[in-house]
Amino acid sequence: MTATRKLPPHGTEYRYCGPADKSWPGCRCAKCTQAQARAGKARALARLRGEPPLYPGAPLVEHIKNLQASGMSYALIARRAQVADATISYLMRGLTKSCRRDKALRILAVKPADFDTSANRPAFMAVRRLRALYFIGHNPTTIAAAANLDASTVSHVANGRYATVDAATDIGVRKAYSKLCATPGPSSKAKKRAAALGWHGPLAWDDIDNPNEQPDTEGVVVTFRRPKVSVDVEAVARLTRAGKTAQQIAEELGCHKRSVVRARGKAEMEAAA
Repeated sequence: MTATRKLPPHGTEYRYCGPADKSWPGCRCAKCTQAQARAGKARALARLRGEPPLYPGAPLVEHIKNLQASGMSYALIARRAQVADATISYLMRGLTKSCRRDKALRILAVKPADFDTSANRPAFMAVRRLRALYFIGHNPTTIAAAANLDASTVSHVANGRYATVDAATDIGVRKAYSKLCATPGPSSKAKKRAAALGWHGPLAWDDIDNPNEQPDTEGVVVTFRRPKVSVDVEAVARLTRAGKTAQQIAEELGCHKRSVVRARGKAEMEAAA
C-alpha cells in the first residue's frame, strides 16, 4: 500500500502542471492559472537577462554545508528555503548536479542558525550563556525564573548533558541571558563553581553563537567585588563629632557604611592609646 501524496497548494505552478507521472491532474483554477503565467514571465525575463534556467549544484552544496555547520538540519534548510526535502538531500548526495534557479536563490538566501520554532538547535549556545550567568553569580533557580524553565533543566544544560536543545529551552535561556547578563548575581556558590570548572563570563565572548569563537579572557574582569576605598580616619572622626550617622558619612566620602564603622573603631582605639 502506497502512502497518499499531499497535493501542493493552489496558486503554484506545480499544482497547475501536475506531476510527471500523471498521478493526479493539473489544476486550472484562477489561482493556479495566474501562478503559471507569473512563472512563465519570470522565465522569460531570466532568458532576457542571460540567466540560465538551472543553477550549478557546487555552490549550493557548499552553502548547505555551512548551514549544517551552524546546526541546521536538511529538513529545516528545506523549510526555510521553501523547497522539498528531497531537493536538499539529492544535492548533498550528488544525485542532482544542478537546481532550478528560483529554488537555488531561495536556498542561498537562507542564513546560518536561522532556526524556527519546530527545530532543535545545538546546545552550545545555551550552554555558553548559562555558564556565563553562573560566572557572574546567578544560580539555577534565578536563571530558571527568568527563563521560565525548570531549574533542573538549567542545571543539566549548563553541565553539557545535551548535544541539542528544543526551541523553548533555547529561547528561554536567551531571554534570561538578555535580562541578567549585565547584572552580577548574589550566589558565591555559582561563581566558585564556574571558576573551578574554567567557565567564562559574558565579556569573554565577541560572538557567543559562533561555534568557532574562542573565549578571550585577556583583560576581562573575573570578579565583581567592590573596589577598596581608603577612608580618612580623621575625616570620619570629625564628621562623627558633627553628629552625622555612619550612612551619611559613607555617602559623603563615597565608601561603604562598613568602612565608616571600621574607621570609627580605629579612631577610638587610637584615642584610647
